[in-house]
Parts: sequence; C-alpha cells; structure tokens
Amino acid sequence: MNPQNSNANQEGSNQSPNTKNQDSDTSLDQPSSTLLLNAIPQQIWTADTSGEINYVNDTVCRDFGRSRETILAYGWTAFVHKDDLAASINLWKAALESGNEYTTEFRLLFSDGNYYWHLAIARLVRQEGKSDIWVGTNTNIQIQKTSEARKDEFISIASHELKTPLTTSKGFHQLLLRMVGEGKIKTYLERSAGQLSRLEKLIADLLDVSKINAGKMIFDSKTFNFSAMLTDVVTEMHQIYPSHQLLLEAENNISFTGDQYRLEQVVHNFISNAVKYSPDAKTVEISARVIDENIIVSVKDYGIGIKSKHLKQLFERYYRADNSSTRFDGLGLGLYISADIIKRHGGSFWIESSFGNGAVFSFKLPLISSDSIDPDIRTKSYYRDTHISINCPVGSDIMYVVWTGYQNMNTVKHGGSLMIEYLKENHRSKVFNDNRLVPGTWSEASDWAANIWLPLMELAGLKFFAWILSESAFSQLSAQKSVENEEKHSEILFFTQAEEGLKWLQEKPTLTDSN
Repeated sequence: MNPQNSNANQEGSNQSPNTKNQDSDTSLDQPSSTLLLNAIPQQIWTADTSGEINYVNDTVCRDFGRSRETILAYGWTAFVHKDDLAASINLWKAALESGNEYTTEFRLLFSDGNYYWHLAIARLVRQEGKSDIWVGTNTNIQIQKTSEARKDEFISIASHELKTPLTTSKGFHQLLLRMVGEGKIKTYLERSAGQLSRLEKLIADLLDVSKINAGKMIFDSKTFNFSAMLTDVVTEMHQIYPSHQLLLEAENNISFTGDQYRLEQVVHNFISNAVKYSPDAKTVEISARVIDENIIVSVKDYGIGIKSKHLKQLFERYYRADNSSTRFDGLGLGLYISADIIKRHGGSFWIESSFGNGAVFSFKLPLISSDSIDPDIRTKSYYRDTHISINCPVGSDIMYVVWTGYQNMNTVKHGGSLMIEYLKENHRSKVFNDNRLVPGTWSEASDWAANIWLPLMELAGLKFFAWILSESAFSQLSAQKSVENEEKHSEILFFTQAEEGLKWLQEKPTLTDSN
C-alpha cells in the first residue's frame, strides 16, 4: 500500500490521499485485534474509505525502524521506491473509486537502507453500524523476485556464451559447403545448416526474453515503408520454407513509425509458426490492410489448428499449444516476444482458430496516437462516433449499445464512460450491448472494465446486461474477463444470438433507478 502523505519533504503533494496522524474509529484499534495483528509477520495496515492510513502493525515499525506515529506522519512515499510509486498510487485511487480489491507490487525501504519487493493486497471491509475500512497486507516477495532475476541472468549469460561458438561453427560450416562437391557429404552439410539456423534462433529468442524481463529491450523508432518490409520478409521466408507457398496481399505504400527490425521479427515468427503447424497444408496467406487508422496484419494457415482452451495462454512465455506432444520443436518463446513487441508499439494481437481447421494469427498497429474522439451525433438520448453508438429510445427501458471496429484501451474507456453517463441520465436499468461488429481483442482494457467500469455502471442503475458476443474468440475472452468481478450484483449474460439477448432483457422487470 502506498498512499502518500504531505510531510516536510513533500509538502503540498496531492498525488494520493494523506495518512492520519492518529487512530480513528475506522481502524482496528481494539486490544484483541491489535494483539493479533502485531503477532502476524506480514506488514498490516488499515485505511478509511477516503484512503487515509490510520494504522500500521508492529511489523511495519520494525521493518522501517520508525515509530508508528512517525510512519503515519511521513506517509508511504518516504518508503516506496520512486520508480514504483506512480503506478501503485494510480491503482490505489482506482480501488478507492470502485471499492474493488487493490493489488500491486512495489519496493519498500527498510531500516538497513535496502529496498525489498512486496506484494500489497487490500480489501474493503464492510462494518455494520460503523464506517467501512480498508484492510491491507504487504508480503515480502524479495526471495521470489531475486530467484526470477537470477534465472533470467543465467539465461542471458548462457545465451551469450553459446552465441560465440555457434557463430564460429557456422563460419566453418559455410566454408565446408563451398569446398565440397556434389554428393552425400554436401547433402548432410545442407541438412545440418537448418539445425544450426534453428539453434541460432533459439539463442536469439532466449536473449530477447531476458531483455524483456529486465526491461532492457531497446527499440529504434523510425518511419519506414511497412508494405515494402512485408514484401522483403515474405521473399526471405520463401527461401527458408520452399515447401510452402506464401501468398502476400498487402496495400501499397503503408507508412509506419516504429522499430522495423523488431516488427520484421514479429512477421517472421507468425509465418514460421504458420508453416510449422501446417506440415500437410502447403499454403500460408499473409494480408495487410489499413482499417480505421490501424494496420491489420493477418497470417492464415490451413494446418492442425488450435484447441480453444489453448488460445488464451498461447502468447505466454514458454507456453506451447502442443505441449503434450514432441512432434514440433521450439520452446514457445516466439509468440511471447512478438506480443511484447506489438504491445510496445501500442498494438494488440489475437487468434482465430479451431482444432483441425487451421488458424489466423493477427496483430494491429495504430497509425495515429490521438486520444480525442469526436462524436458524429450527440443528444441527451443518442450518441454515435466511429467506435460506439448509444440509443435510449423513448418508451423503452433498454439502453442499446453497438460497438464498431477494432477497440483499444482508449476507445473502450471512452465508450464505457459514455455508457455510464447515458445509463444514469436516461434512468435505464437494462443494457443491450452488441459486440458483433468488433473483431480482434481489447484485452488491455478488460481489467479496467471489471474493476472500474462495471461497479460504476451498477452505481448508475445497471440491473440487467445482455452481452451479444463477437465471433472473434479473443474478443469473447476480453468480454468475459471484463465482468470477472466477485462483488457484482447485476445480472450479466452472454449471447451469440442478438434476438435471444433482446428477448431475455424484455422479460426482465422494469426497475426504477434509485439514483
């Protein structure tokens, strides 16, 4: 937990709520409670509903080497590492606004002068006849963090050590290929060249993973011809995979500002993945289009496909959809690295697949970074822009919402905020939420939707919510994650048929908005 206090060194700061210098009626100040909390080895703290810290246990005092009064007076900013402060404060403010669980990781300064990683978790406790309070814990996770860092360091060192002898071996191998004539020896050397290339890619992937985990992945952003880059990559991949026909359909002269080398790496990984998982199908289709100020790149294969249960984890580190089989090689690093590269460019990725029917891997890159969205029409009961339309027709108790096109954090927050506004102003308790025109994923906004948007929708009067799903599996995953809130009290159902969702809403009772 790290709400910030205005102390002598930070006077006038308003980044977060202040701490109180004395206990209040919202703290756990009963003798038995205090004795119990002081016996726990974890750091324990409490705060009121405004976010003001009013109690810390003895463990906090021992760790920081300060009295309870001093810690409450200084506030947490005196102890939280400056690099972790802003993110944890923003999460705390969001938790206070929504009433949902607060979770974050940060480094705390101990009395020995060292910072130690902690996992902070806090929940709002409802008290009958008394003010509600936040009860939080800070758990020391320094050992886990150190172990992860050592593992990544080992991978980095081992990869570097392997790279030098591999480079030498490749040099001698190429020399031998030029020296030998046609025959069995040359055939064996040509076959081994593929294995050397495979090993080289594996080492490069391990190095990239260690850079990602250490936050040292460097990007060189420049404006380049994205269409020409795709053409060059596909031409190169033709030479690597002569067994497959790679068909490219791309708009001409698409210009993009980003790291060309890293985006080439993404396309390489997507095409390699498509070829690897379609050994019996010989065609891979690559397309690139500009839609709604986004570059949409898709790589389609006609191979073995992917079971739906694997889709969500496929871009995680070391995850392989075929991990029950040794048929295909690789450590599952390529897509994890690609996901990080795409996210660092402000984009997103998704997969459409079913087992036995091939797969389409896609990613989106925004061409503009503007956060402003101007409405085409805006009245008290109707709104429309390029991403969302909201209609609250007279004589109906339903608010109709239609989402359109590719969504991201900005468009989801914008549309979600409008939904809260129109729901409250038009006194509606039912929502028909149509996502059929949404391709791809918007998973980067789903946590915000679950923890901030949904509770605020319920405060605005939401009782019944019919969510009409997109055909996109990744969009469906985003939708399901966006309502994963244990404290929700509205009825939310997912539908694949719009008629069924509308009928369900119409059968629900009309409720008067208490707001």
